[in-house]
Amino acid sequence: MSTAFSPAQLRASLWARQGSRVHAVIDGLVIPGIEEKLKGAQLAGWDCLQRGAMSAEAAARAPYLAELGESSPFTDWLLGEATPTYPGWGLLSISMKPLLPVREHCRTIGEVILPDGDRRAWRWYDPEVLQAILPTLLAGQLDEVFGLGQTIVLPAADAWTWLSMEQGVLATDVRPLMAPAR
Repeated sequence: MSTAFSPAQLRASLWARQGSRVHAVIDGLVIPGIEEKLKGAQLAGWDCLQRGAMSAEAAARAPYLAELGESSPFTDWLLGEATPTYPGWGLLSISMKPLLPVREHCRTIGEVILPDGDRRAWRWYDPEVLQAILPTLLAGQLDEVFGLGQTIVLPAADAWTWLSMEQGVLATDVRPLMAPAR
């Protein structure tokens, strides 16, 4: 039998290590109007993960990176309301790095090279895609994904999944949420 955690416990564990920074990669395909929501939020910073100028339609579907504050209304909304309302909205990345290096890392792993040499974008920040692909990656590929030494957290309505590299091996820790009090 596994231990269930309260939402407050899971949130607190995001910032448990002194100096930790928590970044959210948010999929615009999953959360409508996320760019506008980010513009109105009080965040340490945010940016689009797609490079260059985009049409309004493309910007609405793009992924965004936001540095979350431990006690901000946007963080409350994202982890409390958006997680059950918009399943698969994206992921959290816990590291000691500021926004700019995290953004560049996310952009770098956002492209794959196909056997024919073509480059393609892939939705690595989709929790289902990430959980399916990570166990199949070679050690060097995992090193690229976890190149910041970060922990990746996949929040969901029933459990949060923590992914990290421990001694060169992918570690997965599923932390179930307590059932709401009735």
